[in-house]
Amino acid sequence: MSGDSPYEYVIVGGGIHGTCLANHLITEGEYTRDEIRILDPREELLASFAKKANQCGMETLRSTFVHHIDTESFSLESFAEGHHRANELVSTKNYPDRPTLGLFLDHARDVIERRDLSDCHHRSKVTDVTQSAGTETYLVETDAGAIEAHRVVLAVGLGATPTLPEWTASLPDDAPLEHVWDEAFDPATPGPFEGQTFVVGGGITAGHLACRLAEWTAVTLLSRHELEIELTEADPYWINWRHIGKEIHTLPPGSEARLDRIRAVRNDATIPPYVERRLAEARDGGALEHRQGEITSANATDEGLSLRFDDGTRATAARVVLATGLEPVPEQPLVGRLSESLSLARGAEGFPVLSDRTLAWRHTDGADSEVYVSGALAEPSVGPFARNIVGASRAAERILDPPDQARTDPLPMSSRGGS
Repeated sequence: MSGDSPYEYVIVGGGIHGTCLANHLITEGEYTRDEIRILDPREELLASFAKKANQCGMETLRSTFVHHIDTESFSLESFAEGHHRANELVSTKNYPDRPTLGLFLDHARDVIERRDLSDCHHRSKVTDVTQSAGTETYLVETDAGAIEAHRVVLAVGLGATPTLPEWTASLPDDAPLEHVWDEAFDPATPGPFEGQTFVVGGGITAGHLACRLAEWTAVTLLSRHELEIELTEADPYWINWRHIGKEIHTLPPGSEARLDRIRAVRNDATIPPYVERRLAEARDGGALEHRQGEITSANATDEGLSLRFDDGTRATAARVVLATGLEPVPEQPLVGRLSESLSLARGAEGFPVLSDRTLAWRHTDGADSEVYVSGALAEPSVGPFARNIVGASRAAERILDPPDQARTDPLPMSSRGGS
């Protein structure tokens, strides 16, 4: 895999963020498809997003109809109306309409087809990025060879490794224990297990999953706390750059204070009212139960798992499906390799230290690199919606058309949280 001249942009990741950025570069930045390369090992762009959405049983998006991968706000609405699918824009109390998963994906695929974004996609897994002494280009190393680029964008998603509770460590591989993000997990394909099913988790993924599994088996949703109901991941004013600048960019880059501020306003581990209603309907129908507590130990038996809970009670002949999230995104090996190879600064909890103006990853000496970041890795600069669909659009705006330098003079990097 090689080219005659370096690509203008190599984007690592073909999910929502990578695809959205490529579309912005072509339609707003007037780059050609030959100047952009999206590197992702999956067969199609957005394949990982579509798979995860189906794995957890998502029916509608939490985001509104104006949040999508295209550059024009009402593109998805126009697509729905033009294809006689306006009924798939779901009415939501005190909130704009939200698209069904099918409508969102079909619109995204239409954008990919109309803009020929698949021409930019090359199936490969990035292993490292280096820079030869005396050059201004990057060498992007993959399992299919290496290519050169003037700029590299990390759009790598939330992580690849599911987080597992401690009590799972001693269970054999063939135990009836799965994680919603396991590669082979499919909620639409019931396995031969006939015992009771526990879904462990208290956020929107667990809620979607419990509703989906309850369509064909009895389910207990087990959460550590009472279910917390929030319509959105954060208040919508956190989409606005002016608000982000005032509340986050005034804090030192790389500081724990930024992460604390973002986590204080982000509604993690919550479910929206419409998922709560789905849970209530399943509960009223006798297919679902909600239980508050934790599993403290588990043993495998011929009939299934024998579980012990924190209140001392037990359950036998059980199957468990975990909805307990993924590894922290800064812990992805590629992030560490790039930081070491290119002397890039990392702040609190290993997050990249970015330029708030351009989302460029800063070197340890404070100078900006030509490595940019979108998605959850950019949260300390983009704010609580960084990982969301609207965060992809906001990151693309900054990377493609940053604001004037005079309005965003950087603060000194924090000495807290790493280098």
